[in-house]
Amino acid sequence: MSVSLKLINTPDIPVECECISPDNFAGKSVADIKKMTVYIGNREKKLSDYFEISGEPGKTAEKTFIIIEGDLSLIYRIGQAMTAGEITVNGNCGMHLGNTMIGGKITVNGNTGDWCGAMLDGGEIMVNGDAGNHCAAAYRGNWVGMNDGIVTVTGRVGVESGSWMRATRSRKKYPILKCGSADLYLGVHNHGGTILCEGDVEGRLGGDMSNGQIIVKGKVKKMLASFKKIGSTKEFESPIGKITGNFDEFEGDYAVSSKPQGRIYVSK
Repeated sequence: MSVSLKLINTPDIPVECECISPDNFAGKSVADIKKMTVYIGNREKKLSDYFEISGEPGKTAEKTFIIIEGDLSLIYRIGQAMTAGEITVNGNCGMHLGNTMIGGKITVNGNTGDWCGAMLDGGEIMVNGDAGNHCAAAYRGNWVGMNDGIVTVTGRVGVESGSWMRATRSRKKYPILKCGSADLYLGVHNHGGTILCEGDVEGRLGGDMSNGQIIVKGKVKKMLASFKKIGSTKEFESPIGKITGNFDEFEGDYAVSSKPQGRIYVSK
């Protein structure tokens, strides 16, 4: 069952809309959904103050599909902490999309703001456009960021995307970030995550990396001096499958360990 939201009142400042998720809509009437609280600054508003709402949600989050239309650049926290179901955004989307998400899928046919997929612990986010800074990253002060799931951005991700990613092999959790290109500091503090960049990276990727893989099919403007080139390879295994190509292989980060397990592969 699906619920449609159409933006009818474009805000001038951000509106916190963490209520927009299959978990919160499931089992409710459209009348109840219209009354849900959103926050603009320190003021409480209703969801219907900004959206025209129609359709019928499923009885459970898993059976609830949400379709949102409009320029949502100032609509924040869509899909926050969702566990199941599906959200499709046809337009640009604001900050904190899908943060702390556990399950389900979000598709954005447009660009997203900063902190897309922050602290993700499952599920899938697909962005058919660009993402802002700190995509699939940890919030400030946290030592573990994206812990599971997959974030795919067809365009460019901003600075410090994929920071503090951590795999948990005993629980078969392998966080994955895929992007078209990336700004500075991609995958800093990586502790087991897998990052695949189809294009170029601005540079300084993998700082403080102790484990995991960063795969760059384009060029890197500047590698950190604390990474050592250990050879070349045309094929290697990865949590996202077998990777083939012609890559230089780097080991690091030697600034944090004398025996680092991190690997960066850069197309030759």
